Amino acid sequence: MKKSFTKYIVVAAALASLSLAGMKLAVAQNTSTGVKVPCVGCSPDGKTTPRMADGHPDFNGFWGGGGGGGNHIAGETADGSKLFDFGGADIDDKGQTRSSKPGEESPGWTIGSAKPEDNPPYKPEYYAKVKAVAEETYGAANRNDPNLDCKPAGVPRGSFGQMHIVQTPQAIAVLFENAENTRIIYTDGRSHPSDLDTSYMGDSVGHWEGDTLVVDVAGLNDETWLAGSFGAPKFAILHSDKEHVIERWRRDGDVLNYEATVEDPVMFTKPWVIKPRRVRHNPGDDYLMQFHCITDDKGHIVVPTKTDPFLCNWGPQCVTTKNDTSHISH
Repeated sequence: MKKSFTKYIVVAAALASLSLAGMKLAVAQNTSTGVKVPCVGCSPDGKTTPRMADGHPDFNGFWGGGGGGGNHIAGETADGSKLFDFGGADIDDKGQTRSSKPGEESPGWTIGSAKPEDNPPYKPEYYAKVKAVAEETYGAANRNDPNLDCKPAGVPRGSFGQMHIVQTPQAIAVLFENAENTRIIYTDGRSHPSDLDTSYMGDSVGHWEGDTLVVDVAGLNDETWLAGSFGAPKFAILHSDKEHVIERWRRDGDVLNYEATVEDPVMFTKPWVIKPRRVRHNPGDDYLMQFHCITDDKGHIVVPTKTDPFLCNWGPQCVTTKNDTSHISH
């Protein structure tokens, strides 16, 4: 643990030093036309993708702040107020899941979806265990969720969302309000270590394919969930320590797009392709808040019963589905 901690301190210091030069070059390039850039990593007009000095898209800055289209965390009503429906454009005005138009990508997760295409393709012996865990979900809470013990969320669950990115040619640091989810994506051409130990967030190495950052994530332990809580596929839960993830990050103007394919030869019958996710670049007045995780008292988390199988407990925009709880004994 000491060796690992020291490693991250050294890397963080190096990134901080490199980021100053990288940001200055990027800002200089993006302002060469005389257009004032309002913040680090901002697009001059919201549509043009800013670039680093090396020509790659600029991912720097704060992502996911505020509301509006493209933000997978919150929507915005006609009067400008924030609507925290945790489903974005996937949820209609009655709080029901709605399908995307033909040929249109979904802007985010589908709340509680049990559709086979939305969930990992578990082998039968593992699906039974996953289903039993999922049936203990009440509203958006499940007492088995490892996040309640302040464990990092893992990949892909904790790899993308409200975050601050610091980009250099050698590495990209992704910082979350949940400090345990900090990631470093190495882009200096290295491979995964030959003696890689498993960890919550794994080891990430990336390379550029045109304007798309392709990230290979390995060395993930089996102590996290694939998803969970708001907006998660119902059965995207367990995985083995053989999980392997390929991510694709692409910036279009002020929108950052994320796709991921998850492989698990132990539990899956085939790779699982998650629904595309995206967030917007913050205009400049938002920032990461310091967050200290406190373990929850899981003994008081409600579980479904035959008479009360589900509680829609996160506001007016919600889904009131009937869970099959006939197998649960109380």
